[in-house]
Amino acid sequence: MSNSHSSSALKKSLIRTIIFVLLILLVQSRFDAYNQAQLALVLILFIGTLSVTLLTGISGQLSLGQGALMAVGGYSSALMMINLKLSLWVAVPVSIFVSAIAGLLLGITAARLSGPYLAGTTLVIALAIPSLANRFISVLKGDEGLPVDVGYPPTWLSNLLGEITYEQWQLYLALPFAALALFVASNILLARTGRSWRAIRDHESAAALAGVNYSRSKVFAFVISASFAGLAGALYGLRGLVGPSVYPVSLSLTLLTAAILGGIRSIAGAFIGTVIVVFLPDWIELAIGGFEVSEQVSNFLPGLLSSLLLILTVVINPAGVMGAHRHKNK
Repeated sequence: MSNSHSSSALKKSLIRTIIFVLLILLVQSRFDAYNQAQLALVLILFIGTLSVTLLTGISGQLSLGQGALMAVGGYSSALMMINLKLSLWVAVPVSIFVSAIAGLLLGITAARLSGPYLAGTTLVIALAIPSLANRFISVLKGDEGLPVDVGYPPTWLSNLLGEITYEQWQLYLALPFAALALFVASNILLARTGRSWRAIRDHESAAALAGVNYSRSKVFAFVISASFAGLAGALYGLRGLVGPSVYPVSLSLTLLTAAILGGIRSIAGAFIGTVIVVFLPDWIELAIGGFEVSEQVSNFLPGLLSSLLLILTVVINPAGVMGAHRHKNK
């Protein structure tokens, strides 16, 4: 029975992943270069938002430091590519491992904390990134950051698809990693691990009585979440620069906002929320295009509206877009 359930979960995850990849390829073929770059950013931040979905939405642990874990992935991959001359296809997977180690250390501490204490601890870690970059300036280059050259697409890909622009290369680079993240996250939610995390989230004491080792599960959730965040951070740095300005505290809040808007307990919600966060400035610019609005006002509108959307979601529909969809279908 267990093997049958596992096989069914793998099949569902694989189907979802294939559909996801085909839809992205279809959509990008209709986009211009600018929107292709935006879609590439959506794929990268989608992986980061998944880290919030798994950690907060599924296991019930609130973290405001996912941007810091993204920075761990970004810095580790950049240092390996610059100093060790490793290919990005080697540096990125290694950066996932490094981020998982960081998640393990954080998870061991977090297992003893909950609520605002956990959120405060992870927030402090996010705030420490600029200080660390300036403290070890000889290695991390401080505010100047580490330039990362993503290079050019391989010849076989150009021969297969024809001329590939820089924006398309960013997209094709992020897509396999996003697909892998989707496949893994979907498997986790459908497997015993996901059920254990949900049990801990809903009632720790009941989960413990049912035989769930909640301390170990909490640490494991942090490790997996950190792996996702590290992958997102490594890909985020491949856009050209790894530095404190690339991984600000607001990045953690952006991921949390995306997760809440779409539905913090849903993988599909993580993607929808990320699309909203990334494309919202463009939609606002399109909406106010016919009005005379000062540059100062237009620059603050995306942040203002995303904050209002977040407040309205929390007050009116805490389950987010996908949560509302599920409720309607019941």
